[in-house]
Amino acid sequence: MSKQFPNLFSRFQINGLDLKNRIAMAPMGTFSEDRNGFPNEKQIEYYRARARGGAGLIMLEGQYITNKTDPWIDYVTTAGTDEQMKGWALIAEACHAEGAKICLQLSCGLGRNAFPFSDDPMVSASEVPSFYFPDRPCRALTREEVKDIVEAYRTAARNAIRAEADAVEIHAHAGYMIDQFMTPAWNKRTDEYGGSFENRMRLVTEIYQAIRGEVGSHYPIMIRMAADHDFPGGRTLEESIEIVKYLEKLGMDAFDIDLGCYERKQWIVPSIYSGDACMMEYGAKIKEVVNVPVLVAGTLTPETAEQALAEGKCDVVMFGRQLIADPDTPNKLLDGMAEDVRPCLYCNEVCVGRLYENRVISCAINPQAVFEKEYPLVKTDHPRKVVVVGGGPGGMEAARVAALQGHQVKLYEKGDALGGQLISAYQPPFKRRLRLFVEWQKLQLQKAGVVVVMNHEINADSPELEEAGRIIVAVGAEVFNPPIPGVETTVNVLTAHTQPDTIKGNKILVAGGGASGCDCALELAMEGREVSIVEMAPELAPEMLLDNRNPLMFQMEDYNVKAYTGHTIQEISQEGVKAVDSEGKEVFLPADTVISAFGMKARKDLANEIAKKYPTTAIVGDCKEVAQIGGAVRGGFFAAWSIH
Repeated sequence: MSKQFPNLFSRFQINGLDLKNRIAMAPMGTFSEDRNGFPNEKQIEYYRARARGGAGLIMLEGQYITNKTDPWIDYVTTAGTDEQMKGWALIAEACHAEGAKICLQLSCGLGRNAFPFSDDPMVSASEVPSFYFPDRPCRALTREEVKDIVEAYRTAARNAIRAEADAVEIHAHAGYMIDQFMTPAWNKRTDEYGGSFENRMRLVTEIYQAIRGEVGSHYPIMIRMAADHDFPGGRTLEESIEIVKYLEKLGMDAFDIDLGCYERKQWIVPSIYSGDACMMEYGAKIKEVVNVPVLVAGTLTPETAEQALAEGKCDVVMFGRQLIADPDTPNKLLDGMAEDVRPCLYCNEVCVGRLYENRVISCAINPQAVFEKEYPLVKTDHPRKVVVVGGGPGGMEAARVAALQGHQVKLYEKGDALGGQLISAYQPPFKRRLRLFVEWQKLQLQKAGVVVVMNHEINADSPELEEAGRIIVAVGAEVFNPPIPGVETTVNVLTAHTQPDTIKGNKILVAGGGASGCDCALELAMEGREVSIVEMAPELAPEMLLDNRNPLMFQMEDYNVKAYTGHTIQEISQEGVKAVDSEGKEVFLPADTVISAFGMKARKDLANEIAKKYPTTAIVGDCKEVAQIGGAVRGGFFAAWSIH
């Protein structure tokens, strides 16, 4: 047993609930349940895997205890029924069998933040604008509907006990329904549920009392709430302290603390730009004023989690997306195998991006997430010689998976380093988790017995391909430069990251405002340079997820990165860029160095030549279609997994 994380692996109690360690899985929606809300085998196995992986407490994703609030959840016909209780019991037993405890996060809906999957009016505490459609006001819940919500929590608590769940948590964070009653920004009611502090606390008070009446005094009731909403008019830390003191006196057993809401959406699922342990200082402020346990989530690493516990900043640490990326994180840490923990990238690409598509989530770097039963890695009875061409993230994943399934794998990389474009991408300090992932991939190749041949370029006529039973091509993409006069005088964004000496002077202009250009601009601005971005589109990085784009834009604003959107570049010179703005006016933007970030183009020719000669070839990653890292890693996984 490792002694590196003594606090993480110390026992702890929450109102008599004995936890084997202080690691909890944060509640995160998977959209994997059946249409009626009943957990299916996929969802049960997802939670079983995280329990087997060593987490002491498994927090289920929000469990809707009524389908009478948000119009889009009317399909959850099991809410408040014996069927829902039976589903909870199946998950509870699966987790208990693996040695973990289970907590049900009970939700009455998202209110004004509900997903726009229905044309019906959203509901809220008051007639306030819907988040996704600000021109559509929400309908205020009636007093009778509020009373029905309280009774739904009473029923849910009764069912939680019957299902042998170990704790319940009131879902009251992020500006969701209960938070909308607690906060003046959204609560404009004039009845007993609005106005004064006491009235705004009335709903959560009645919910707590209804639950306590069913579960008794020796059963943990927790609440998840934001310590600060992070927008003008939202709840401040001082107001949250007033609330937690009130709720502790009421009898609340623990506080699950996070940050933010949808108004400045950067904390709901914190991105790579948020840094490590991004919510811990707020959790520590709450812990200073209460005498019951405090749980904190938010981009924690094992090291920052251990430190927070050692310093008394919280009592239980919550890993969310990290346990999606690697369900075995706790056991690997416990067994002294920290180097084998697959590090979450906080890319939000698949775990969050699919939610916007109303799809079952998974993970950009762990395709088995939520698909544990569908995609097991099983040793083959027919080992083949597999050749992987390209040592980027897609090629390395393909080689790893093929080797783990018993095939003989050789990987050929034309350069002198593995990692592909990630070598450039992980240079900014805020992208260091990409570096950790590349190091993890390299170590796993070594442990799986993959033969890696560096500085060896492969083409369709290479003899190395002739004896291969299967070929996987992952040769990536190459720089794309439009036919702009003077573009050859620029420093490409990949070179700018890896060869900083090529960037001269202090006044830097980045040509191209996609994600790569914005990352480069932010990195240079953080170094103290005067940076501008010129972009033809009306806004920067329009294709990024809102959860990633917002924090990136906020950071660039903080570091005074100037944006010239709606500007079409006409000519580039050593002195700067000549462009035409959206009104047709010609402007000159001076610069000491111009960095080109116009994007990448797939290296399809080489990939297609190999595939034409060897028809069973699989093409993965950017040489198939330029995409984000999840496209490459997931493509590599499935190309190898499907070798029979």
